[in-house]
Amino acid sequence: MKKLKDNQRGIALMAVLWVLVLLIALATEFAFSMKMEVNTTRNYKEDTESYYLSKAGLNMAMAELFKEARFHSIHPEHGWIIGNVLTASIANKSTSSPGQEDPDTEESQGQEGLGEEETFQDFDIVNRTDIKLENGSITYTIRDENGKISINSASKNTLDKLLQFSGVEDKIERSTISDSILDWIDTDKNHRLNGAEDDYYRTQNPPYYAKNGPIETIDELLKIRGMTEEILYGSEESDDEDKKTGIANHLTIYKISTVNPNTASEEVLNILFEAEQASKILVNRNTKGFHSNTLSNFFHISSTGKIAGSRTEHTVKAIVEKSISGKKAQMTIHYWNDNVLNL
Repeated sequence: MKKLKDNQRGIALMAVLWVLVLLIALATEFAFSMKMEVNTTRNYKEDTESYYLSKAGLNMAMAELFKEARFHSIHPEHGWIIGNVLTASIANKSTSSPGQEDPDTEESQGQEGLGEEETFQDFDIVNRTDIKLENGSITYTIRDENGKISINSASKNTLDKLLQFSGVEDKIERSTISDSILDWIDTDKNHRLNGAEDDYYRTQNPPYYAKNGPIETIDELLKIRGMTEEILYGSEESDDEDKKTGIANHLTIYKISTVNPNTASEEVLNILFEAEQASKILVNRNTKGFHSNTLSNFFHISSTGKIAGSRTEHTVKAIVEKSISGKKAQMTIHYWNDNVLNL
């Protein structure tokens, strides 16, 4: 009888131990599940907050672009700048930005109007980096699409020079690519001397047709006869001193009325202007901060929102067009990407 009771106690003890093990496993699983839920909820919260921070930065950039201006330029020290609109009374004074010395103060005094030869500077120095807010920070950049060559309105001569600057030395190869680009855009079915239309693209694998319409993305150029990734985006050999950048850096798909000499790259200036004129533009830009009172209307904005104390960040990119009707300005969004991966 005593032995039976001992056996029953042993069985009861084992049962209790198994129940404890089961409870511990359930508690561990519950705790782990709760931790995952908390982390998921926190990540979602921080991602949502960083997304709206990035949108706030985009709105700050557009508010900056809404300001009335007399030129847009890339200053060698301060980056993107917007020249203020000056009244005649202000234009007669030295208008150097705070903390800057104007080397041409004496010459600028007594000048009237806002002519090409003005030597004074007047622009807002805007902080667009690590703008602190209560729960995070914003960083945004503004780049000028008007400083690029419009692929949809470029001439054969411009395309030929662009390809040459990008390292395409063979004349026939350049002619093939430029003619094929023009054939891709025009609405007819007749190909140029070295161009290509449906008869060429139907022989490709898989076959396809010529667009016969405006290019909508820069990547679309890879469908065109003769174009390669190296020509379009450049080589990855960073140690090569003779490395040529791809033509994509100098192109825009938007039909701009004129290239802004204040924001165009040195390569674009040398493609569009004679060497002497391009050199003069670069000198004026470096000394005054601008070459001419030229305004742009297409802008590329990139805005990143970061959460304080976290690695979470979100980037929004957009291309906007500023148009003015009378005294009223409006902004049209042509491109929007709020799913940019920050790797």
